[in-house]
Amino acid sequence: MFGNVMAIERALGTGIIISSSVPISQRVEQRIRDFVEEYESVLSRFRADSLVSRMARAKRGGEFEFPTWAQPLFALYSEFYAATHGAFDACIGADLLALGYNNSVHFIPQSAAGLGKNENSSSDSWSNYRRALPITWADISQGGGSTTLCINQPVQLDFGAAGKGYFVDLVTQIIKEELSGDSPADSGSPADFDFLVNAGGDMRACFSKENSQIKVALENPFDTAQAVGVASIASGALCASSNARRRWKVKDASGFESNLIATHLINALDGIPACDLCASWAYIPAKTCDFPTAYADALATALFVSQESDLQKIVQNVGAEFAVMLPNHVLRKTSAFSAHFFAE
Repeated sequence: MFGNVMAIERALGTGIIISSSVPISQRVEQRIRDFVEEYESVLSRFRADSLVSRMARAKRGGEFEFPTWAQPLFALYSEFYAATHGAFDACIGADLLALGYNNSVHFIPQSAAGLGKNENSSSDSWSNYRRALPITWADISQGGGSTTLCINQPVQLDFGAAGKGYFVDLVTQIIKEELSGDSPADSGSPADFDFLVNAGGDMRACFSKENSQIKVALENPFDTAQAVGVASIASGALCASSNARRRWKVKDASGFESNLIATHLINALDGIPACDLCASWAYIPAKTCDFPTAYADALATALFVSQESDLQKIVQNVGAEFAVMLPNHVLRKTSAFSAHFFAE
């Protein structure tokens, strides 16, 4: 099915692998690489020269013009912010920095001692942690066709909850545009080639035949060297979130490591890592919305910080199917989530 592979190492901090049934020319590859550079120069909080880093240094705020391709991403964040009552917020960059998530953070693996229990489950684990989110997504006004963000104070934005998935969708559009010839990139009709874009596990499959599928192993959050199940996906997007990989020990005010384990899955309402789940998986068919990977990526994160009932409208609108795994290994999934879990 996929006889050609193109890889861009370290792109978006994770690397990108594009597998396709037809060769991707050097010209198309260069266009994708150029877009990686553009995307990171706008949205990466780890780059001092990025637009979001400029916003974080703007002592008096200001108006910041983003590329037109950012507008759907902003709309998605507004949608999820409203649905989760503020728990899903791009402004958590300040929380992540306060907890020590920067370019120098050292991630630690899920320890054997932590298997089957919630390391931060004690009610007073975070009792001494104080945070103050200076600005929320609702406080940022948008103008210029929703591509201009206006702030009156510095803000540290982090688009990690959906930005990688959204990038996959935009790369998918580039590939379709370049390889489809006269067919429009956003055409609902399948192209005459197959390809898969995989950015660190956030993936979108595009097939020329409706009944084509691939099988994807689902990582076990309690042992990342093993799979907990296998999903079968057709043309569409599959994304996952887990607290097993991006984990680090929080340092106290004196710079010494505490016993608290932080993850990137922050609930913006309290600034504390969400810990009611261990893993989530979301699948969205390509035909239900323009940016299925962005929505699948966002949904996989939102399931950690919000109630499933709050997300039902979004789930129904985009035709999402999902599964979650709890710290006690209990699995919950929607009836049509096409996966076989070994523990079932």
